[in-house]
Amino acid sequence: MPRYKIADVVFDAKLIYQYTVKLCAGYEYAGDEQPAFSAEVTMDDIMKEKALAPEFPEAYLESLALFRKLCDYTLKNADGIIFHSSAIMVDGNAYLFTAPSGTGKSTHTRLWREMLGAQAVMINDDKPIIRYIDGEFYVYGTPWNGKHRLDTNTRAKIKAICKIYQAKENVIKKADTSDMLITILNQTIRPSEIELMDKLLTLIDKMLSKVDIYTLGCNISKEAAELSYNTMSKGESK
Repeated sequence: MPRYKIADVVFDAKLIYQYTVKLCAGYEYAGDEQPAFSAEVTMDDIMKEKALAPEFPEAYLESLALFRKLCDYTLKNADGIIFHSSAIMVDGNAYLFTAPSGTGKSTHTRLWREMLGAQAVMINDDKPIIRYIDGEFYVYGTPWNGKHRLDTNTRAKIKAICKIYQAKENVIKKADTSDMLITILNQTIRPSEIELMDKLLTLIDKMLSKVDIYTLGCNISKEAAELSYNTMSKGESK
């Protein structure tokens, strides 16, 4: 039975397919820390995922079922949420870009990497885990890293979160908290247990009070990346 450490949570996983084992290979754990829980993925779990996404093969759906179990445990026991975003680290600080699929968040973080070179490290391009630890919010890489397969098994303190939308002209400004609450909630994986929703909302509210939040209207250009990086890295308000 493989053992993993994801978002500083150690757990055992009883799996059926090799796909999930290979997917999570970069997060295998061989240290002395004992597992916090054991996740057994059954065919019933896979069939529940298949009801939501019948077009995908069972091996892939098993990986989603495992992720869902990790999500539930992390929220309930480790103040963690799963936030659909592209998370990039620069000089030890993390910047998260969120938007509906196809809007351009992955393209924008690619422009950051082209602009900053080795100074920029992708933490996760699709489903990072955010945890609240000792009064601060940190983002972690996970194996569930999007179609471009971009992730790093690391963590970084979150400096800013930015909602992206497409625009002809590049413009960035501090975001309205109530608007960003809706955005983040819509891009967050909901817990399987309805009673955990209050905890999820509490964590999101805390995050909005501690982390700089922005909206960015942008085109696909180096200038857009320069504008967002220069503004958010300095904590400025445009």
